[in-house]
Amino acid sequence: MTTRRIRFISLLTFVFISVFTAFAFAQGQAGASHAIARGFADTHAEDLKNLNSPADEATPIISGDEGTLYFTSYRSGGKQVILRSKRKSLTEWGDPELFLEMPEKGNVSALSVAADGRTCVLQGCNLEDGIFKTCDIYQADIEDGQLKNMHPLGKDINSEWWDGQPSISRDGQLLFFSSDRKHGHGSADIYMCVKTSSGTWGEPVNLSFNTSGNEVSPHIASDNQTLYFADDDLPGGLGGFDIYVTYRKGENEWTEPKNLGPSVNTKYNEMFFSIPATEDAVYLASDRPGGVGNFDLYRIVPNPVAPKPKFIAFHGQVLDAESGQPVRTEPDVSLDVASEKINNTGSPRSYAAMAPIGKLIRVSGGADGYVNGSVEAQAPSVFDSIGFSQDLKLVPAKVKIEGHVTNVFTNKALAAKVILIDDAGGRVDVQTDGNTGSFSFDAKVFGKYKLRAELKDYEEYEAPIEIPLKREALIIVKKEVRLTPSGIPPVMVNFDYNKFDLKEKEPPKMEHFIQQVKENPNVRIEVSGHTDEHGSDEYNLKLSQRRANTVVDYLLSQGVARDQVAIVTGKGKSAPISKESTPEADALNRRVEVRIMGKQ
Repeated sequence: MTTRRIRFISLLTFVFISVFTAFAFAQGQAGASHAIARGFADTHAEDLKNLNSPADEATPIISGDEGTLYFTSYRSGGKQVILRSKRKSLTEWGDPELFLEMPEKGNVSALSVAADGRTCVLQGCNLEDGIFKTCDIYQADIEDGQLKNMHPLGKDINSEWWDGQPSISRDGQLLFFSSDRKHGHGSADIYMCVKTSSGTWGEPVNLSFNTSGNEVSPHIASDNQTLYFADDDLPGGLGGFDIYVTYRKGENEWTEPKNLGPSVNTKYNEMFFSIPATEDAVYLASDRPGGVGNFDLYRIVPNPVAPKPKFIAFHGQVLDAESGQPVRTEPDVSLDVASEKINNTGSPRSYAAMAPIGKLIRVSGGADGYVNGSVEAQAPSVFDSIGFSQDLKLVPAKVKIEGHVTNVFTNKALAAKVILIDDAGGRVDVQTDGNTGSFSFDAKVFGKYKLRAELKDYEEYEAPIEIPLKREALIIVKKEVRLTPSGIPPVMVNFDYNKFDLKEKEPPKMEHFIQQVKENPNVRIEVSGHTDEHGSDEYNLKLSQRRANTVVDYLLSQGVARDQVAIVTGKGKSAPISKESTPEADALNRRVEVRIMGKQ
């Protein structure tokens, strides 16, 4: 069958192209759906009459919360539009309403939604922003029940030929679509793109099972390995387009496609196959006899053999217990009924499932930066189309930042002011204990902080605080602050005329200097004595040396180590501070200078 036939098949009202996209929102392959999908079950097909019309309908897909069915229709003046229907019961759907219609000659179809309920792809034809103004593949977001941020994917995916029927995987990492571009195996082939680490789509790969016939309407299952599609030329076909299944074995290695058999296919055309998350059924479009229009939506279900348990939609969010907003890190969520896990058809932050009516469901979860938690919810005893909900609230971990302030050279504890500053400029000050140098702050797990320490005669310290995100009730951050002494100012000790003993008021001048020297045993001291200009050079040289020795003796008596005193000299009257011949100048020149000359 040619590509022209694909575009025309049973859609006589189509102006340009008529293929649809099968949705990839379906989740598991458990229970009856698993059997139906492989063609092994005793089944019957139900025409969804209240959704179908004399026009063509296709691409049925059920949302992750099981509450909405989206599909494509031509009932709007011959244009392709997307409709949606709300669930009334497990087997009944409400009247459809318009979800998306483009202006003028624009057509949209084939919406496919990832498990997050937001990320989606679709087919758009004759749209103003189209790459080649034909049929292209678009990406968009679903927000508050509306389609937003719709934009075409790049030229690596869209071509000047027909590109359509996109199917995005549940985790949003794989994209499948059909195209009749050049260099394929046949009229229409299925291609696959893998999302890169940068968040863009990689180059399309022509899949290994494609034939010279037409492979269209791909649908990737939740395991990212099982792919369903329609074909009109593979062996084992029952007539027209049939649904086939293949399994991925390697990067582009797929098993030989298998026909799903008469439980799904007929001698007419079956396309746009999809599997709901938990419902015991599959959905597709077919032009088999007995429908309302030409192509109709069908629900294929197993013939009843025994009463089945009834289910109700359950959903909830993982919230921060303090802010009431969704948790800030990706959570792990487990849903259980009577110690048996049930499938989460939503996302980790917004979970969803079909819970047995009347049963107790337990939600357990954890996230980095939070304390693990759990909550229980009782499912109603009767079906409710709205379902029921229960949020899981996780308590943020507490954080304590603690450490010590010490001298970088001696490791001695210091009594310093330590300041914790947050990213909003808020600050908390504490004074460390001089005996231990210890400090402690309470902080928030997702806060951004820096730590500052201040102490006279020491260089200012500032560093960022990294808070590790752990699943613990209390996260302790250790931070050792090592302060480096700043320059120690020199000291000048003055003497009376012709004297070399210390005057009573001079020793206090040296107290701070002595303290700093003792705290920094690696520094070395120079002591130099001086006189005024009166007297001979020889006499003044000896007097200045005696004055220097007096100061050294005092330093040693106060605990300064002898090996720290490196140079002791008498310079006489050779280096006056003032050369004036006044009593004031003489008093200023009669001195001993004590200074730091370096470090060992």
